[in-house]
Amino acid sequence: MPAASASPSPPRDLVLHIGSGKTGTSSIQTFLHRNRKRLADLGLLYPKTPGVTRHTRLGLFIRSDDALDDYIAWHRQGAPSPAAFRRSFRRRLLREINESGLSRVLFSDEALYSSSDEELRRLRRFIGRFAGSLRLVVYLRRQDDHLMSRYQQVVKVGEIRRLTEWAHDPEHADTYDYYVRLCAWERLLEPDEFVVRRFEPDSFVDGSLFQDFFDAAGIDARADDLTPTPTRNPSLDAESVEFLRVFNLYRVENEAARVGLIYNREFVKRLAEHSTGQTLTMPTAFLDTFVAQWEEGNQAVARRYLHDATGQLFRRPRTTDNTTTAQHLDPDRLDHFLTLLEIPEQVHAPLRRVVEREAMGH
Repeated sequence: MPAASASPSPPRDLVLHIGSGKTGTSSIQTFLHRNRKRLADLGLLYPKTPGVTRHTRLGLFIRSDDALDDYIAWHRQGAPSPAAFRRSFRRRLLREINESGLSRVLFSDEALYSSSDEELRRLRRFIGRFAGSLRLVVYLRRQDDHLMSRYQQVVKVGEIRRLTEWAHDPEHADTYDYYVRLCAWERLLEPDEFVVRRFEPDSFVDGSLFQDFFDAAGIDARADDLTPTPTRNPSLDAESVEFLRVFNLYRVENEAARVGLIYNREFVKRLAEHSTGQTLTMPTAFLDTFVAQWEEGNQAVARRYLHDATGQLFRRPRTTDNTTTAQHLDPDRLDHFLTLLEIPEQVHAPLRRVVEREAMGH
């Protein structure tokens, strides 16, 4: 029997689903998790070592020691040190691959998409220990729609800026210049296959995200024959997003919480169940300008990676139904949220002061 830390032999065919975020990744990962045994029957390992559902630990594995401190997932690992975490992860994952006896391995973590060049080099060195072939799978979403959805996501983990400020952050170029990002992955990972898909339901195989993913990943199976999964990461309406932002602000000012490292999952679940209003967006003029700056790169992606001679990457128009540009929480509505979320009494007064102050500055 091979040693637990030995590289798997023979090498496995690796499928690496790198996101991007806000393209149904949570739903895909839940679907893969619920059907892990059925996938194994098809010769495909969806390993547990990187994460039971999402493979968060793989993304953490390739980060530098300094970068790890900025990830809420790292602080939840409880590892004594980054070095100890990496040793344990490497040993356990290679053992799992070895003991599975399966010929194909599939990883899925949307955090991989934004990896730096150095992180991609680390990833390549690591997967080189067991991958005989590599297929990359990535979904891309209209930049303007993605930006609005992404703002909700960052508020869920502690963002305190209003959308109007956050949306102008120049660092968005690292995410939304799709052509530059994909070229980096191709150059540094040198995949045997690079499958790029539009995140547009009209483009999905059989109108199903799961069947489309199976097709992209080269999984010969009918998604309808497997255990279904509900949609994950439902949207919050504008009022709920604003409450969460203000609550983040309260925690930063009163509890020494760190932006980006606030765990709001339970709040988000309850808010989502009662979010019936309009979703937050930016003015049309801003979104037109925002998406226009990526048009040349989008055309290059369509021609190079989707082999679409028209150069049209996205076919669906921007989402405009049931949206609002108003980001405001009326202080009179605070009691609704205090009751809904069962917020402790001692928090009510200081939180109300933050709500009133933010409402005045609206």
